[in-house]
Amino acid sequence: MPEKEDLVTLKEWAARCGYSHGYAVHVMPRYYPDFPAPEHTRHGASEKGGGGGSNLYDPAKLAPFEPRGTTPVELPEQDLVKQVTLGGFAALMGVNAKTVSHIKDDRPDTLPPTVDGHRQWYPRARYHVRDLLLMWNSRPGRGRGSDKRRPPLPWQDQDQAD
Repeated sequence: MPEKEDLVTLKEWAARCGYSHGYAVHVMPRYYPDFPAPEHTRHGASEKGGGGGSNLYDPAKLAPFEPRGTTPVELPEQDLVKQVTLGGFAALMGVNAKTVSHIKDDRPDTLPPTVDGHRQWYPRARYHVRDLLLMWNSRPGRGRGSDKRRPPLPWQDQDQAD
């Protein structure tokens, strides 16, 4: 059994993973039959869930229930210096062009600046492959709260500083 200092509450774990506190405390233990039991039960906790958010859990046992990100893509070094459109980037990765191009509509703030310095997409806009790859590999995966798990991209930090 881990030391008491190494244990976390579901509230702490949920905040780290991008889940809501209520979802982690009330839904996950009931929805997943193999959800781990608390390592240390605190005063006020009951079988019906009362006070369950302050029970202490082993983070290693909660790890399988953390949201899964996407599998990172790796491209050859010679491709990283190319300048491509979104469709060209999709072709380099071997995926359907719509898989990449929908980002311009759904999450335009995650697109890097174009080669000529524009911040917004336009027809036949060209990007550096290394920037698109960084954006692509930083996707957190599906599900509500996924934007909370998305790491800030370098060009987004610049926007906030301006």
